[in-house]
Amino acid sequence: MKIFLCALIFLTTANPAFAADTVYVQSSKAKIFSNPSFQSQLVVTANKGDALTRLETSDQWVKVSYQQHTGWIAALLVNSKPPQDKITVIKGQDGGTPKDDARRRASSSASAAAARGLRQDERARASDQSQTNYPAVEKMEANKVNEKDVETFQQAPAK
Repeated sequence: MKIFLCALIFLTTANPAFAADTVYVQSSKAKIFSNPSFQSQLVVTANKGDALTRLETSDQWVKVSYQQHTGWIAALLVNSKPPQDKITVIKGQDGGTPKDDARRRASSSASAAAARGLRQDERARASDQSQTNYPAVEKMEANKVNEKDVETFQQAPAK
């Protein structure tokens, strides 16, 4: 009996199928691709707050199962907690202290610079030049944006 119990414990902890957990879409729309690449085939699109089953994690991608589809989604678009009601473009914004918020903004700024292809020295220079204007940030955060406006903005052609 002890051997059976040990084998059962080993199989449930070692098997990836048993290690799956739930992640939630944080953006208004999130594309799930066939491979961990934005150039791969689109499998399905998930909406904000949809629950996905995480199957595997690889670099900045998460392999998920969603509505009988399996594919890869960018890790920045999911979180282990459901999204809050407020609309935000900065992951993890939870009303912390101004210092915490500024740290998140610097981090997202550096991430955006890396996504645009800036070299390490260019990213450092870009972040050194930024100053946080807390009254202006509070004024911007006070603006209400509804989901329809966000979708219209996302679907607008790039200029």
